[in-house]
Amino acid sequence: MSISPETREALARYEEWVARTVKSPDAIAVQARRVGRSARSVGRRLRNMVFGVFAVILAAFLYGNLVAPLGFLGMMLTMMAALVAIVVLASWPGEREPKLETLPDTPLPALPAQVEEWLSHQQRALPAPASRDVDRIMAQLDRLAPELKMLDPASTEADDARRLIGDHLPRLVRSYAEVPASHRATPEATAHLREGLQVVGSEIERLTTDIARERLRALETEGRFLESRYGGKKE
Repeated sequence: MSISPETREALARYEEWVARTVKSPDAIAVQARRVGRSARSVGRRLRNMVFGVFAVILAAFLYGNLVAPLGFLGMMLTMMAALVAIVVLASWPGEREPKLETLPDTPLPALPAQVEEWLSHQQRALPAPASRDVDRIMAQLDRLAPELKMLDPASTEADDARRLIGDHLPRLVRSYAEVPASHRATPEATAHLREGLQVVGSEIERLTTDIARERLRALETEGRFLESRYGGKKE
């Protein structure tokens, strides 16, 4: 029995509502990491502001004691310089969105975090169901990141990881963004995007499994070596 267009549209609206209102564990984990990055950024800015104000006060103190008394005008200039330092350093260092063109050249250990940051900026323009798929991929990238740090850059797995998450995944999301706005919100465009994201997610999972198997084989080899080397010895 075929589904009528009205029913299909109602189901799509319901799925959209569920995706926007019900947070998945992956979305919660991604949001937690995003809050953590924001907190670290705020901490760096506060530290810079404190150092900037301290530097202004120190300079004024040294000038007043070694060159000439500051006087009222000098005190006012010191306060103004301190305020300028606070205003300038409150927005420095700024958070820059990673550039799509630079992702393929990013060092492999830093690539998952860079791609996740880039995806977080693109996610606002994605339909809610696809946004959940992106949350799942970002959670996978977070799990994959420690493995990539120990991976040989010349290995096949490293090449696969670089192409998949540094090139193919960003190109998929960018291709969706380049669809004309009048067609971007159609079920067809959303379906194509979600299918591509699910393929990427499956490939990331396969890559993570392959790396884990390599680690297990290395562990097994070490165990057999130790057994052959020391297993036959008796007290």
